Amino acid sequence: MKINDMYYRINEFLEDWIGESGKTTKVYSMIPEEAKAVIINKKIRTLERLAFHIPQIMVQIGIQTGLLDGAELPEEPLPANMADITSLYLSVREKMAEAIQKKWSDDILKQEVDLYGHKWRRGDILSLLTQHEVHHRSQMTVIMRLAGLKVPGLYGPVREDWELLSLPLAL
Repeated sequence: MKINDMYYRINEFLEDWIGESGKTTKVYSMIPEEAKAVIINKKIRTLERLAFHIPQIMVQIGIQTGLLDGAELPEEPLPANMADITSLYLSVREKMAEAIQKKWSDDILKQEVDLYGHKWRRGDILSLLTQHEVHHRSQMTVIMRLAGLKVPGLYGPVREDWELLSLPLAL
């Protein structure tokens, strides 16, 4: 299976992933405990469920590709609070980063491994890790907006930032 923008160098992936991790933890930090389980729509996951889903998938990918041994995060219950979810996310991300550095090298990123019943190039799996996180983090910011919460400017200013700067608001 192929996705866009395969990584050819592990260090480039790690640089991107560390940057995205900072953005993810920023989103997590802006979710108050009283809003983490708000149901916007019965077909939409809660903020805490989405936040927990990101490390769950990291572990699934790690196990299926031989990077992790399976003890990192079984289908355990949802952590009690956002601080625990954030801590778990950071721990799993660090274990994955260490495993990738230890077990994979640049010269094998074009080689295929099984993942979710398909053949994936390892470099595409690295892209998947980043893109999956960005995808769900983006969903979280939309849910946060719908719940009336402030959202962070991750790739540029958000509406509130423009207002603070007295800049004209674009629609």
